[in-house]
Amino acid sequence: MTNEWLFHFCRNALRLPMGIYLRKIHFEGVENFTKDVPVLIASNHPNSFLDGVIFEHFTGRRVYTLARGDAFLKPVANYMLRSMRILPIFRATDADTKIARRGNAQTMDELYERFLLKHCILIFTEGIAYPEKALRRLKKGTGNIATEMLKRSDFTMDLHVVPTALNYSAFGKQMQTVHVSYGEPIRLLDYVDLLKKDERAFAQFVTDKVQAKFESDVVITKGEFTEEKEFLHEVMINENYRPFIFKSLAPWKLSIAKVNTMDNTLAKKVQQYTRRLKKYKVTDANVSNRSFDFLSAFVAIFTLGISFPIYGIWLLIIAGIKSFVHAKFRNIVFRDSVKIGFGMIAGILLTVVVASVLSFFSTGWMLLVLTATGIFGAICWFRVVEALPYLRGELHWYGLSNDVRRELAAKRASITADLAK
Repeated sequence: MTNEWLFHFCRNALRLPMGIYLRKIHFEGVENFTKDVPVLIASNHPNSFLDGVIFEHFTGRRVYTLARGDAFLKPVANYMLRSMRILPIFRATDADTKIARRGNAQTMDELYERFLLKHCILIFTEGIAYPEKALRRLKKGTGNIATEMLKRSDFTMDLHVVPTALNYSAFGKQMQTVHVSYGEPIRLLDYVDLLKKDERAFAQFVTDKVQAKFESDVVITKGEFTEEKEFLHEVMINENYRPFIFKSLAPWKLSIAKVNTMDNTLAKKVQQYTRRLKKYKVTDANVSNRSFDFLSAFVAIFTLGISFPIYGIWLLIIAGIKSFVHAKFRNIVFRDSVKIGFGMIAGILLTVVVASVLSFFSTGWMLLVLTATGIFGAICWFRVVEALPYLRGELHWYGLSNDVRRELAAKRASITADLAK
């Protein structure tokens, strides 16, 4: 097996850009992410490389990700990707038939070894990534892997397939909120009789189970009532907001399935509510009494002398990266991933430059403390600036009469009641 040094390097290096690109990560149903057994995580795939980062770096579990096989065809790329716990799975379009079959056979061998060690494998069941709140037709890979692993183990491997819904608040923006929902695990040993009787029916059964999870827990705004659904996604995020916590494990409030099946009655309620918000220049976050990140504000202000100049430089670097990526990468699928990659490199270089400058004024432990304080304070400035619209809305909110505030709160309560689980 390949040495995984690059994974450990990236896990630490990505902490810097992740603090800027992600505001909150909300894991729901972690009790379904079963331990002490091999797990095949079957997830949707809305945001390319960043999806794998979410699972590999924030779940606290050892996760290997399956990715398109053509990226592994060159020896250097193959070594680097495997060093990051990424394994190839070949589609018909990734290589010629002989290479694809040989590559998939090798991957199946590796997966079996990993599952025997009770590791977790992540597969993106849609097969392709696209940055939109929608679902694509599921591929057969999840069911085929489940079938192959049980057959290789002579129907004894206690493999669990965990359907997992992955949602982003937005794409191509900083301070995104991510919601990961683990569904009830499919214990494959419970369906061995079906597999022995009809392999195709078994594979389709697994795929259908995953599909059902996606339809109930993936936010789908593409289609009818797009604007209203996007707004309700924001309402759900505000309803589940936890101050002072970056990684939340609390149950998710409100039903995504009810948002996805919005009817005219709910849409009209949302339209009336949003019109009133615009009239009074407030946001749903203000009406919901969502807390402000006072801790980040305190750190940013306390470290102002060091952190604010770093924030200014970092902001310019990010603007340059964004401009370069949008100019050079026409395919929007990979833009967020490339930004994260460049952001990782820029974060490391900026930290080195900051430490070098501060070394003229301090040494030893004090140098480390000042460097860490400056970098962390700069990240806090990103969070404070992102919250400025909320603070402006708070000023308007507390300037409203009690009757108006009660009216807005009542309209919001009516909507959230319709979305209650």
